[in-house]
Amino acid sequence: MGEIILRKPVILYETVEAIYQRVNGITFGQKKQDILLKYGQKLSSGERRRIEELCTGLSALADAACGGVQETPQLAYYFQRWDTESKWQNMCLAKLMIYSFLDIRVPDFQEALDRTLSTGMALLAKPYILFDINSGGMSFRPASPGETVPELVDQLDQIAIEEQYRWKIYKILRRFPEAFQELAELMRPVAARLETAMAAFLPLAQETYDHWAQYFQTHDFPDLLEQLTNQTVRADGLDTYINLSMLAGNDMIYTYGPLEGKNFRQVYIGVLINENFRVDRLQMTDEAICNLLKVISDRSKFEILRRISRSSSYCQELAREMNLTTATISRHMGLLLDAGLVRARRGENRIYYDLNREAITNLCDVVCNVLLQQ
Repeated sequence: MGEIILRKPVILYETVEAIYQRVNGITFGQKKQDILLKYGQKLSSGERRRIEELCTGLSALADAACGGVQETPQLAYYFQRWDTESKWQNMCLAKLMIYSFLDIRVPDFQEALDRTLSTGMALLAKPYILFDINSGGMSFRPASPGETVPELVDQLDQIAIEEQYRWKIYKILRRFPEAFQELAELMRPVAARLETAMAAFLPLAQETYDHWAQYFQTHDFPDLLEQLTNQTVRADGLDTYINLSMLAGNDMIYTYGPLEGKNFRQVYIGVLINENFRVDRLQMTDEAICNLLKVISDRSKFEILRRISRSSSYCQELAREMNLTTATISRHMGLLLDAGLVRARRGENRIYYDLNREAITNLCDVVCNVLLQQ
């Protein structure tokens, strides 16, 4: 398994992010404020200047791409953020349609569009199982020979999203080519402006490309994932293609490759983050402590933590044991992941969860220190 750094932005990916942020009123001023609020005390003066410099350049890049975009009901239909409980599900319909089938190795907009469409159509033409949906897209697996494939509506019932969004996904998967072409026409003018503006921004990004090239000389992607998100990826021998995400900024998304091969992993690392951007449970504010206590005060979430403290488990198993729906367990698990209280690792066809014992210990220690300090 090796990490391969790609140095050409994927224009299709960046176009989706640009329009998503414009439709949802997300600015790089907000992103900068969030980063400095969360990590400011741990950043050097040079790192703070770098964040300022990048956010100024990214704001100009986003404005150049989307300055002429007129918000329409059609644009909102594809790009409006879905209202979900978990930041892990930072989704819209356009992201699901593109990210599920996008190949990170294809930077050209039109070529990426063509390949994404053909990959999606090839998968949807055969029996498949849809088993997860998150900000990285929809996760499918081909049905095994002789396997009984549930109806799509039944598969969607097992996914932890609201009913209105299940219906949107159902309609899109049933008319994927037509919907994809409609989405492509919405993105095309933005992509053209973005590609022109990107040429002026890229020199500013080279320092960050160099940073990650050096990092992955001595680390692998599982190291980074564990450090940033408390998730564990099992050793699988896959190559990992890594690229900077310019307009996603402070997000990281990782997915597997197209379904017919599924022989590589692809990672988009936000240009604003580095390997030290992780939750520091040793320096929590009173508000952060109260939010964590609120999470575990819910009886079902507390029971999930108790059960996975004994042994690893997955959502369907917990749902059976606790007499809850898989969607409810998935929703609870997303919030526990957000809080850093559990760890996730991907198995063959499902995601297993373990208790983050260090985080629980740190939380208890911090609460004792705060409440019992003299």
